[in-house]
Amino acid sequence: MTDKRSSSKDGPLPIGQLLDGKYRVRRVLGRGSMGIVYLGTDIALERDIAIKVLAPHYAADEKIASRFRREAVAMASVRNEHVVQIFSYGDHEGFPYFVMEYIPGYTVASLLESANQRGEHLYLDVILGILRQVAKGLEAVHARGIVHRDVKPSNMLVGPGFRVAITDFGLVETVEDDDGKRDLAGTPLYLAPELIRREDIPDELRSRADVYALGVSAYEMLTGDVPFDGATVKEILRRHLKQSPTPVTVFRSDLPSSVDHVLNKALSKDPAERFVTCMDFIGALTGARREGTDIPPRTGDTRILVAHKEEQTQTIYRTALKVGFPYATIMTAADGVSALEITKTMHPDLLLVDLDLPEMNGLELCASLRGDELTAELPVLVIASTMTGETRELLRSLGVREILRTPIELSHLVNRARHHLEPPVVE
Repeated sequence: MTDKRSSSKDGPLPIGQLLDGKYRVRRVLGRGSMGIVYLGTDIALERDIAIKVLAPHYAADEKIASRFRREAVAMASVRNEHVVQIFSYGDHEGFPYFVMEYIPGYTVASLLESANQRGEHLYLDVILGILRQVAKGLEAVHARGIVHRDVKPSNMLVGPGFRVAITDFGLVETVEDDDGKRDLAGTPLYLAPELIRREDIPDELRSRADVYALGVSAYEMLTGDVPFDGATVKEILRRHLKQSPTPVTVFRSDLPSSVDHVLNKALSKDPAERFVTCMDFIGALTGARREGTDIPPRTGDTRILVAHKEEQTQTIYRTALKVGFPYATIMTAADGVSALEITKTMHPDLLLVDLDLPEMNGLELCASLRGDELTAELPVLVIASTMTGETRELLRSLGVREILRTPIELSHLVNRARHHLEPPVVE
């Protein structure tokens, strides 16, 4: 029997096609081995959406088509800001597709690739900010009795406001519906040993395959390379089963040895010896990072950090704040990465941030601070010469206390700083 399905050069969904009378196909966003993702428009709600359709060469395979639908059902069952949301499922001329939230931005894999091309490592607190959000998403997935089974940087999306969400549930396993069969499914570089061995393990240990893959991802984000690689898939799988990872401190002298211990536990060959949950893993990794931080003792004085790229402006703001707070320690940073490092080590009481910072802009800096429980409540005043409504909303969602437009009257700057440093006395 001849398969009547056909596809254009744009894939099975022609550009301009209206699906289900609701969704307009606009352009291809990306192609994978299993499917194609398009950018589309929800006509009724006037919003961007992403449309994932099963690749033409798989559409006639009932087993793969069933797995594709299972991916949509699994994603739709989880409601969490760190999991890409599914809106609907449909079929176009024999090609199954589902409509999901569109997150403009980039993948963590592309972030890693860019850093590797520059010969740099990702900043540790940025890594922790990403991993913490992925772990929260996976916790929500596991709470639904689902195991992702393909956790990796290319399935981690970084969107506006430094929101990170996990996607691509194509290899999902639902514990309740498991039929006892074990397929070797997943990306070899991130595959847990028990999946390679096709072991029948207790239900309560199934989700630890995702803990392992998150550990591999963390290792890669810290070093720029995966812990187990090889010339062939067989060699990669053998190393997952038999080889211990090279300590990350061999590549990163700025990290304490406690980070190695945490990663070794996450990458244990035995799932029973790993962290129980992804958040347990990230909590331990965060704790290890703090052990490596030499935090100066507090003297009781107020500490204010001014993050601005122009030295002259730094001096002006520092002088004004010193007049307003004569006993305060006023610190400065010329870029977002330095500002984040100073914040983590010096623990200022107030942060004054220029939105247009180099290295890491003010928005990314605020997102990184909110991603760490130690800095989540730090008062932040943002300085900007221009401000779009979208940026303002993103800053508000990140808990930014106040936004100041330049030029700023110095007396006003001091008054606003005082407002956040000195709470009003309640009589």
